[in-house]
Amino acid sequence: MKKNFRSVKATLIMGLLLVSVFAALIPSVSAAPSLESYVNVLYDTTITNEPIYIRAAQKAINVNITYGVTSASIIPLISTILLAMHLGRTVQIQVEAYEYPEWASVSVNQWPTATIQLEKEAYPIILTLKVTEDAPAYGKGDIKLRITVPKVGLINGIVTEVNIPFSVGYTPIVSPEVLGGESKIIGPMDTTVFPIELTNLGNARTRVQLEITHIPDGWSAIITNEVIIEEGEGSKATAYLTVRPPRGVGYHDDSASIVIHYTPEMVEQSMFVGKAKSINVLVESRGISIIGIEVIILPIIVIIVVLYLIYYYRFKKKIGK
Repeated sequence: MKKNFRSVKATLIMGLLLVSVFAALIPSVSAAPSLESYVNVLYDTTITNEPIYIRAAQKAINVNITYGVTSASIIPLISTILLAMHLGRTVQIQVEAYEYPEWASVSVNQWPTATIQLEKEAYPIILTLKVTEDAPAYGKGDIKLRITVPKVGLINGIVTEVNIPFSVGYTPIVSPEVLGGESKIIGPMDTTVFPIELTNLGNARTRVQLEITHIPDGWSAIITNEVIIEEGEGSKATAYLTVRPPRGVGYHDDSASIVIHYTPEMVEQSMFVGKAKSINVLVESRGISIIGIEVIILPIIVIIVVLYLIYYYRFKKKIGK
């Protein structure tokens, strides 16, 4: 009996010594080097290197967030045991676009849910970027992205930030309006003017080149060659189309469809040119024209004057006799 008691006592003492040694080797939980979360962020630079345009579809930027767990413990066994205690647990990675230019809007499609495991894992998300109409041409911007991983058990959380740059392209959009209407009825002796108001819907100072590309034979027209529209909402400039109908003598019932092409381009960098678009106006000429009758009337007047002079001098001679 005594022998058994001594054996149990020795076992207890040995156990207490081992626990004491183990406790001495392992610091308290509060002071122990806990496991650490880490993230790496990669985004698609082929997308961000291409300019985004106003009045265009929103742009999707693919971002990969790689999540894993590491430890600075000098005792690998402790890290392994702690990590094994957390395997399979999940953590929601918070992704926020917290700063970007006021002329842009950014949204995140989701917050990924990561699973704690031995190997690191990549979680894809999509940023949706759109710019407003007042985004400056070739303006630069940054999306500041904040990734937050909360603490899970003995795994410390982490906050990481990354900048995603982007640029804005030039959008050559001009809206034309023919003031007073696109059709007129005039007399063959008249000249009419069409004021063409051009509104800048792009995002830079824009030069608009104008030319007449179609006019029927016998009609004549001239147009303002170019106008410059300032940048900014509501900026406008006016070009003038002047049309004159055929003026041959006689009655007229003529009509003409006149086509003008206008092409917008960036003032500061004229290599950035938009597509040429057309404006159509219709002019009808109705009435009697006396222009050209002088070809007939002038000789008649000359003959009348000559006959009058002959008659006058002959009549004068008869009176003198």
